[in-house]
Amino acid sequence: MTKPYEPLKLEGLDIEPTVCAKCGFCTFVCPAYLDTLWDSQSPRGKLNQLRKLIKDNKPIPSDFAERLFYCTLCGACQEICQTNIPLLRFWQLTRQEIGNLKQWPEIVKYIDDSLQQTQNIMEMDQADRTLWTDMVDDLVKDKIGVKAEVAYFAGCNISFKGTLAHMGENTVKVMNAAGVDFTILGDQEFCCGNPYFVAGGFENGKELAMHNLRVLKELGVKTVVFNCPGCHRAFAEEYPHLLGKEAVEGFEFIPFSEFVLRLLKEGKIKFERSYTEEVVWHDPCELGRHQNIYNPAREVLNAIPGLTLKEMKHTRNKARCCGGGGLLKGTYPVASVRVSARRIEDAEKTGATVMSSECPSCTMSLNDGIEHKKSQMKFKDLSQIVVEALGL
Repeated sequence: MTKPYEPLKLEGLDIEPTVCAKCGFCTFVCPAYLDTLWDSQSPRGKLNQLRKLIKDNKPIPSDFAERLFYCTLCGACQEICQTNIPLLRFWQLTRQEIGNLKQWPEIVKYIDDSLQQTQNIMEMDQADRTLWTDMVDDLVKDKIGVKAEVAYFAGCNISFKGTLAHMGENTVKVMNAAGVDFTILGDQEFCCGNPYFVAGGFENGKELAMHNLRVLKELGVKTVVFNCPGCHRAFAEEYPHLLGKEAVEGFEFIPFSEFVLRLLKEGKIKFERSYTEEVVWHDPCELGRHQNIYNPAREVLNAIPGLTLKEMKHTRNKARCCGGGGLLKGTYPVASVRVSARRIEDAEKTGATVMSSECPSCTMSLNDGIEHKKSQMKFKDLSQIVVEALGL
């Protein structure tokens, strides 16, 4: 039995609610506050409530525990915090405290059960991990579980959601066109553990992390490529925090955009076709604010002949969330769509005809926002634009 607020106390973060200056800067960048206009739902409001609970050593009430999951973990509050509170880590550890109290939302409990039983968030048979390869079977049939220095890690969403399979297909097409010798893990690819990490279930995710790293090492992999920023962040940020830096020594974890940019600079691929659309770019929170990766995708898009890249008012470290992060799409799906719709409004104001990003969660959420608003905006993820421009 853990002591009250032990996760926060172990990292010295239990004092952070008292550090809050109550200035309210975080309020006006918070998706949850902008959706509800309740100060109690803002980072400032939540910190104020937690300050009293921690001071009195009282457990988090169940209704407040639910509201602490009304959050995308986008990191906008941390970015603007005037007293430099490490809010992303603080919210994760607060969710860990909620888990210790057995008060996780039902959808999180479902994900936990699914991961323990099937090693993926969809409760699907691991034998179906490679269903996404059906359209590129000729390119991957000899790549499953073979030794190679480059691995493609598809992640649960791309592996099991048919509407996202194209992201994996396109990545494989690019690798093949560039002559990259690569491997995919097949049924030995387990969930990266990111759903656990955003829910504060760090210990639950440890076994998944150890398995994935062990398989990659056995295959002699040095570079791992991701379409999913959540998977990328799990490997690059959470695994070394959870298992120690030595656990990831010798590995390079890179997002799709950075991988494509490298291939372009090495002359292994070249954009052959003109792309005449005006494209507005959306920065995924887990790639941008969480890891400070902003430029590779923009460099790739700017290298495409004819393409005009546009920016929204809220961009880069000030980018608004798509509404799909922090498990909000599962805990508060209607609110998630409203957040997505606001991001579509930002994109529409640029006059661009196409919106793009490089994240399965953003892809789902922003398409939901387009449908909700009945917008004329088209969405194409980065892999689609890259493959079209390469003529593949």
